[in-house]
Amino acid sequence: MWLAAQLDPVMWPNYLASASRVLRRRLLGPRRYEGDAARICRAVVGACWSGDHYNASAGHFRQAWTRDLGFAAPSLVRLGQGQRLHASLAWMLDVWRPKGQVTTTIVGHRWPRDIWTFGVDSLPLLLHSLRAAEADDLVARHRHWLELEAERYVGLVVDPATGLVRDDRAFSTHRDTVRSRSNAYANAMVLLLDRHLRQTGWFASPVPDGAVDRFIETFWRGDRFVDRRDGDEVTGDATVAPFFFEVVPDELGLRSALEAARQAGLADPLPLRYAAKRDRATEDRMTQLIVPDYQGTAIWTSLGAMYLRLLQRSDPEAARAPVEAYRRLVERDATAREVYDGQAAELDPYRGTLGIFLADEAMLWAAILAEAFED
Repeated sequence: MWLAAQLDPVMWPNYLASASRVLRRRLLGPRRYEGDAARICRAVVGACWSGDHYNASAGHFRQAWTRDLGFAAPSLVRLGQGQRLHASLAWMLDVWRPKGQVTTTIVGHRWPRDIWTFGVDSLPLLLHSLRAAEADDLVARHRHWLELEAERYVGLVVDPATGLVRDDRAFSTHRDTVRSRSNAYANAMVLLLDRHLRQTGWFASPVPDGAVDRFIETFWRGDRFVDRRDGDEVTGDATVAPFFFEVVPDELGLRSALEAARQAGLADPLPLRYAAKRDRATEDRMTQLIVPDYQGTAIWTSLGAMYLRLLQRSDPEAARAPVEAYRRLVERDATAREVYDGQAAELDPYRGTLGIFLADEAMLWAAILAEAFED
């Protein structure tokens, strides 16, 4: 599936367009937005609006990504962008309706594609966005095929023997250049789908009963979530996803989980890394050549923004320093970068092999950062 996605002829114009933007910005520098950190982030969100939908960024990756929209959706509503969120969802659902399948991405001229393979978070984060937008009307309009898609999702993702995400195939997750199977993030997405369907009553949830209990029993270690059921590694996505998407209660141990991530080195010098150590074996071979350790020890602002909001929720005093560090960084760069080099002393934007690729800019999830700065 990963190779098929890379060779898909529909994707090549998309690759070339993104590559041209990467090179142009590498030569001319990124677009800079005016104002303080909060105003910069609001301007970035505005720049991601294409006229009928939100793109994942106003920089290199100007495509509609279900994942990025889902991350930002509640913040977009709280920032007063509910109508645009609703319009974006209406546009995406109309694209998906003919085949009745939700994909990670919509590229080019309304072409839905899974990059790099089936996204374990695509349908759950779509429902998350729909609920944030209070888009009951859109669910009613598309209910028939969405219900069938939920059944297909559970059939593809959930192992009937364990009730957890299957461990015999790889799925696309937030770490989409890393081959991920049944990890904590993937299982949290199953809980997210289940929670929204049970709480809204849009249609019956096909997820087996007891999903939250199974998840906690499998991945919780008393004071932290671990990435894999058979391991003890604390990762950035395993830490923030269950609490940020509210599939487990804060009382389980939000504060201790954030502290465990900090002690593991994931929040130093700035939150948040996926992993404390690079794991070459899990990296996609093509991206390993071009963007090594891209989703390993590098600092991701999406995870960082979620971490900041959770820290503000659980320990406002402890949140002050990292929020101010992010504020200075956004104002220094005058944009919201995608990822920073986890090994660079000056928190430079991530650069790929030979310095050709430069981390994306003007990310839609700046909506989450805007809230953090304005709180």
